[in-house]
Amino acid sequence: MFIGFDDLDRVIEDDRQPLQFYLLGTRKEVQAAIDQLHALRFSDRVLWSRPVPVPGSDWKHVSLMERDRSPS
Repeated sequence: MFIGFDDLDRVIEDDRQPLQFYLLGTRKEVQAAIDQLHALRFSDRVLWSRPVPVPGSDWKHVSLMERDRSPS
């Protein structure tokens, strides 16, 4: 990957794997973050997995979303 600082430079990558985003917190906090990201037009709610409990924790939940990288 190369990142430059003038108008002609851009990120150059051969391997365009999707980005993965994780939210971790209480079920209520995770759902609130998903709703905020939707309101900001970052991601649709339906792209996020349902918040699931984290093994070994009595309060933590996690949700995952994959999103394609924007074109360079």
